[in-house]
Amino acid sequence: MSCFNPTPIPPEDDMTRRFLVTWMAALMLAGCGGPIISDPVGGPGGGAPPMGGDPSGDVGATPGGAQDMGLARRKIAEGIVPAPEDFVAEGLYSEHDLPLDGPPCEQTLCLRTATGIATALDTGRQEVFVQVGLSSNVNPATFRRKPLDAALVIDHSGSMHGEPIEAVKEAARRLVAKLDENDTFSLIIFDDSAQTLVTQSPVKDREALLRAIDTIYDAGGTCIECGLRMGFQQLATAQTDAGRARRLFLFTDAMPNVGMTGEGEFMTLIRSNSSEGRDTTVFGVNIAFSQSLVTAISAVRGANSFYLSNPERTRTIFDEDFDYLVTPIAYDLKMALTPAEGFKVEAVYGLPGVAPGASQAEMNVSTVFLSRRRGAILARLSRSSDVAPAQSVMTGDLSFQATEGGTSRTTLTASYEGSEPLSGTESWYSQRSVRKTVALTNFILGARSACEQWKKGEKAAARAQADRTAALLQAEADRLDDAPLRTEAELAFKLAALMVP
Repeated sequence: MSCFNPTPIPPEDDMTRRFLVTWMAALMLAGCGGPIISDPVGGPGGGAPPMGGDPSGDVGATPGGAQDMGLARRKIAEGIVPAPEDFVAEGLYSEHDLPLDGPPCEQTLCLRTATGIATALDTGRQEVFVQVGLSSNVNPATFRRKPLDAALVIDHSGSMHGEPIEAVKEAARRLVAKLDENDTFSLIIFDDSAQTLVTQSPVKDREALLRAIDTIYDAGGTCIECGLRMGFQQLATAQTDAGRARRLFLFTDAMPNVGMTGEGEFMTLIRSNSSEGRDTTVFGVNIAFSQSLVTAISAVRGANSFYLSNPERTRTIFDEDFDYLVTPIAYDLKMALTPAEGFKVEAVYGLPGVAPGASQAEMNVSTVFLSRRRGAILARLSRSSDVAPAQSVMTGDLSFQATEGGTSRTTLTASYEGSEPLSGTESWYSQRSVRKTVALTNFILGARSACEQWKKGEKAAARAQADRTAALLQAEADRLDDAPLRTEAELAFKLAALMVP
């Protein structure tokens, strides 16, 4: 049951608004005058180390698909209320390090679980959340990516005029800088047709590649299909070698108006090439960007996507993350969730290509990539009775295929280890990280709901929902003393400020 008054706070006093909505969130988290929630670890009064530590010494792994929520961030920064689909759960998770405690990771992909019991923002009910955490035993000090056959496919249609085309050219230059003499490169541009500027060849004359990039200008329509087909054709000329990676890098605003324009058609094309070992990374630009199309494409096996929201984001992707983003470490991660008696799987968050909130007891992640951050998938369970101490809530049978061959299988369990039965006004978390992941999930739920209401013209309801979302994030960021979560709270407050009834 929500304890917030849905009446909007007057927009003219922002400091008053922030105080009041944060105060209201604190009331909700405390059960509207009920018992204070337990600390994230060890029950009431239990101690816990600060967030952001490295509990197990391993590095990160994240599911494929969207790797950020950059489009929503940019729209809010420019005073635009985003579309609901711009808030991508797996993208938001991938921007945060969400490590789970556990035994040392001893294989390429390690999976752990943690449990949280908290109020869901969309229903106001107490729900059970189970986080599946992903990490790897790869040593970053000795890690080297495979030699790479790279095809750069650049959209230079009229919609890319100005800042978008310049952002793409700068990104392409940075990508070229990450290649070495063991790699090959081709360059394709497209508008309403496609043209190969550089055929697939070893990276020797880097200056010639940069000069070719400099010649690109904007013109014409947008035939993404034309560029993809020509790029994949160039990759197909490279000899198949298990010791090499082949990847097409598509730079676009994802607004096709020539050739294939439907989501299903593009996924068929991407899938058919993925089955031949030619994978895809999409780099999105432009405020007029089709997030839904790219979210679907990047869920295909071996695919991922990034939004180039600003020069700093571009620098980070290519200077710090590039070798990881081209390195899948596992395929076909399958998870079969079995809720304990009295529980039911209501929703799953963080699955590439699956809308947040889809109820799935059997899940499949086509690709897991190496990452600087520990990734997460979150299952949400409803319950028909109270949760007792030491009660199991779910078991999960998981399997995946390592990229180097061989299948790994494991069974994970999740349970409530608090000392007292939970009532509807209390929350509990087995680890600090699952608390943060639940807060991020509530951000997605609240922001999507607010934007849906805004698009329907229900402006007062949208503003009230946005205020609740921002307040909850701020309260959780303060409780965890987590700077990245505070940044998300600031974003949520900015979204609410755009929604003037």
